[in-house]
Amino acid sequence: MAANGTPREPAPQVILQSSVSAPVDLMGERIARFDWGRTSLGPLPRWPASLRIAVDMMHLSPFPCAVVWGPDLRVVHNDAYRALLPVAPDALGMAFDALWSDVWPAMGPWVFKALEGRSSFVEDPPLRIARGEGAEPLWCAFGYAPIRDELGSVAGCLHTVIETTASVEGYRHWREQAEGFERQIEQHVAEREQFWQLSRDAMMTVSRELKLHAANPAWHRILGWTEEQVRDVSVLELVHPADRAEVQVAVSGFLQYSNTEQLETRLRHRDGHYHWFRWSARFDGSVLTAVGRDITEDREEAARQSEALMRNNERLEVVGQLAGGMGHEMNNLLSGIGGSLELLQRRLQEGRLERVGAYVEVARDSVQRAMELTHRLLAFSRYQPLAPKPLYLNRQLRLIEPMLLRTLGAEMRLDWQLDVTPWAVNLDVSQLENALINLCANAREACLERGTVTLHSVNRRLTACFPDESGLPPGDYVALHVEDDGHGMSAVDIARAFEPFFTTKPVGRGSGLGLSMVYGFVGQSGGYVWIESTPDLGTKVCMLFPRCHEPVPAEPKLLQRSHRLAQGERLLLVDDEIGLRAVMREYLTERGFEVTEVGDANSALEHFRHDGPFDLVITDIGLPGGFSGRQVAKAMRMQLPLQKILFITGYADQSIDAQLLEQPGMALMNKPFALADLVDEALRMLEE
Repeated sequence: MAANGTPREPAPQVILQSSVSAPVDLMGERIARFDWGRTSLGPLPRWPASLRIAVDMMHLSPFPCAVVWGPDLRVVHNDAYRALLPVAPDALGMAFDALWSDVWPAMGPWVFKALEGRSSFVEDPPLRIARGEGAEPLWCAFGYAPIRDELGSVAGCLHTVIETTASVEGYRHWREQAEGFERQIEQHVAEREQFWQLSRDAMMTVSRELKLHAANPAWHRILGWTEEQVRDVSVLELVHPADRAEVQVAVSGFLQYSNTEQLETRLRHRDGHYHWFRWSARFDGSVLTAVGRDITEDREEAARQSEALMRNNERLEVVGQLAGGMGHEMNNLLSGIGGSLELLQRRLQEGRLERVGAYVEVARDSVQRAMELTHRLLAFSRYQPLAPKPLYLNRQLRLIEPMLLRTLGAEMRLDWQLDVTPWAVNLDVSQLENALINLCANAREACLERGTVTLHSVNRRLTACFPDESGLPPGDYVALHVEDDGHGMSAVDIARAFEPFFTTKPVGRGSGLGLSMVYGFVGQSGGYVWIESTPDLGTKVCMLFPRCHEPVPAEPKLLQRSHRLAQGERLLLVDDEIGLRAVMREYLTERGFEVTEVGDANSALEHFRHDGPFDLVITDIGLPGGFSGRQVAKAMRMQLPLQKILFITGYADQSIDAQLLEQPGMALMNKPFALADLVDEALRMLEE
């Protein structure tokens, strides 16, 4: 009994089944000494039996455990539980939610389920418990078991912690390996996709049935097909018909024997033409993957080189034929010149002059024919220097009509079919006349001197290259056709018609240079010429000349031969041919000029600076010493801008600048020429 008479309460007995190990005893002592009166659990002696039994059982557990009791979830834990972080030494009596505040969002729902009477063991996913700086974190599974009081109501729960770090680390290691393998696969797929997208080579995958499964952007870009147009299309439908058998054999080898030999074949472009590819392929058991390099340009270049080699061989044959024909013609002409000079020399030595004029006439005629021959050869080679000027073709044709009629003869009829308003062209008048005279002469021969020749002019606008990409570009042209109703030409003769010295005429009836001269003149004028003919139905020679947009002079200037003498005008004559220079100097002197002659460009410039001024400079274009006549003229005009200069040339590897000839006081004469024509041109220039 107590002193006040109230019955004394029995001494509290805490049932703590201490384990043999010291740490459990120490934990029991700590629980006994802890001031539980400051918590909602109240003093230790007042704890209900259910709580005391739960605490004793918690101490006997080999796992970290804690009893969570009361409405504010106060904690009573064992020593193993205390070793966990963030459990602190003073965790006894703490509120459970404050103790595990960092992971409470994950733990709270399970605690409330336990307070509702349901047990739970949560291992997936495990929770990560941080244990402070320098310590490895722990991965743990948690158990939540309800604890009931004496009335059977849930008054708390038992919180059990099981460390699963080793299992988690193993799982994580396995997962890292799996993720690493996945990343390698993704990288490989990404690299393959990047190569597929960015490759310049065409790539495609084909099924066993040769159906197109997929193609990369380069394949679509090269061939022009969209994905929808070729989806599930048989590859053989795109292969050139001539290559299909070879492709089938090659694909069979790829599928059965995994052959790696390359295959060259053609695939059809969307527009209908074909591209050449060199393919390599590999079969993986289900899909054939092929990679193709576009070699179209390489094959075309090889074809061009082969064609060029063939043309060179043909050209060598033409050169051989040209040399033979040239030698034959020149031998005949030189024989006439040499024989006439020999007889002339003999008669002069004998003092007999009765037939001297005839010998001179034969020599002059042979020289004239040689001049025409060289002009035609230069025209064919396109090295004939031209002096083009703007003109209306119809007007020029009417001016040369008398010459054409004389060429055709009395029994030939000349018919005109000219465009009413023709465009202007830029042509060398003399070369145009020579070309038409040659064509009329051929027409007369084809008609056996009885027939009709029709001259037809018309404006033509080309919207595409003619006759192919290597021909005339699109633009405006003036067409001139010369057509006869003679015996015509065969296809074999048409193919060779423009070759020099090729002729179907009987021996002695023609040199075979007429059409070759026409060919060279038209080409050098920027035009195109071809022949249309059918045996027994006549021949038409067609010429196209570019339209000229420059103004055309109202009337062509007609040169009149002058018989007057010069009045002592000073000339500087520049030519490296000593004999020709001496002859020109003598004739010019006889006609009243004061002539200074030199043989090279440096001497010409020296005399021009120290012995000038000169009323006229006559200079060859091709000069020794590294300077051409063009450069000499430019140097002289830098010192004297109005200096008059007459170019003379028989061969020009480069055409004279058009702007240079268009300047006042500039003119051009082609060798060979008559000395009288040289004097007339000099006098004309001096009068301007």
